Amino acid sequence: MRKWLLVLTLAAVFFIDNVFADNVVVFGFRADVMLAAVVALGVLAGPLTGSAAGLILGLITDIVFNKIVGLSALTYMFSGLAGGFFYRKFYADNLIIPTVTAMICSFIKEHVFLIAAKLSGGRPPYFYTLASYVIPCFLLTGGICALLYIFFKHALFKPLWRNEAIKLE
Repeated sequence: MRKWLLVLTLAAVFFIDNVFADNVVVFGFRADVMLAAVVALGVLAGPLTGSAAGLILGLITDIVFNKIVGLSALTYMFSGLAGGFFYRKFYADNLIIPTVTAMICSFIKEHVFLIAAKLSGGRPPYFYTLASYVIPCFLLTGGICALLYIFFKHALFKPLWRNEAIKLE
């Protein structure tokens, strides 16, 4: 049951992030909902689950929407791995770790895409893009990650933690 709920949640996150991308806008800025979900999943379920979800969601995104296949997949995979680095290493109610991890991963992801645009012949104005898109994007991604972390923890992983607590006693 938990696996199916996780798959449905990730499908909903993919749908929200890619289909309703223009509707997930706060004050004209877009949050990266998939990256936030992958980081939150990595923190709660471990590096293997987070990076596998990031790789699969990134590959689907690349195949359907992007010309360069693999770039989104790698950034989402490493984001899930970065979130999984904190798996079972902090208190469960701490929202700072997944939020800051999502913000850092979003900042790095946007810079990877800026470098890819530069290498493909584009001339994106760096400081304008940084001020007008990258900084608001990583701040919103951190906020979305905190919300998704709370949802994942209570809806998907709370029964699992109860079972593990019973086993430890």
